[in-house]
Amino acid sequence: MAGLLCVIICGIACASTLAQPREANEMFQQWSLDGKKIAFTSDRDGDPEIYVMHADGSNPIRLTNATGRDAHPYFSRDGRRIVFQSPRANGEDTNIYVMNADGSNLVQLTNLKGFAGVPVYSPDEKTIMFQWRESNNWEDEKKWRICSMNVDGSNFRVITSGEANDQVPNWSRDGKRLIFFSDRTGKDQIYTMKPDGTEVQQLVATDFNDNAASWSPDNKKIAFTSDRDGNSEIYVMDANGKNVRRLTNTPDTERSASWSPDGKRIAFSSDGEASREIYLMNADGSNLKCLTCASN
Repeated sequence: MAGLLCVIICGIACASTLAQPREANEMFQQWSLDGKKIAFTSDRDGDPEIYVMHADGSNPIRLTNATGRDAHPYFSRDGRRIVFQSPRANGEDTNIYVMNADGSNLVQLTNLKGFAGVPVYSPDEKTIMFQWRESNNWEDEKKWRICSMNVDGSNFRVITSGEANDQVPNWSRDGKRLIFFSDRTGKDQIYTMKPDGTEVQQLVATDFNDNAASWSPDNKKIAFTSDRDGNSEIYVMDANGKNVRRLTNTPDTERSASWSPDGKRIAFSSDGEASREIYLMNADGSNLKCLTCASN
């Protein structure tokens, strides 16, 4: 599934549609390290912009206001900064930006042609990993690469190469490895590697699309999205790729699972007929709650 930018959802033995009728799209949620706030993307006011809300879904505040798709926010460990992607510079090329957690002091970190996005801070906050495609023409043969840079935008490096698309990097909590997905076998599959791109290991080999993976805070579990049962749902597995368990079961499309800092909950987004909403569940799939639905 080349070109996919991100994925996730929730719910045990829940076959009903999750999304609510409000026509807005809420997605790409990420927790602050203290577990008190969630940054996310929403088009509730028109263009997709970056917002923050309390972890219970209350008090949403808009942080950005620009033409184009501001997306994939990620908190620094101290909660003072948010890194994200935006095409605001010229409306064509998407690049990486950082701002204070209140939306002030915006700084552009990259100036690349094509699409640079899905940035994530390393645990020591010295490095930002992201994905980059050297073209905005989706019909050409350019591939997604995983790249790194210093947190100030210096020392840009392309980490992966070859004929495959490598996407959506996430750090292990000890900073020793990255998890990502790649279509190098013809299907999206989950891999890990060292931050310099060496020691690449495939976790699970399937005939389905597994993607958008992230480690639990204790590095013992991995949440990911898969269509192995016919629909895009949220799954968890052990860090070695064993004991795969499905957490959600709906007719909607679930994406982009993110762990709470204490590892007890998972937030994700779900695409319904009218909107995409952000949901919260326990790490075992129970206690489902919509954070962004109009009724919340």
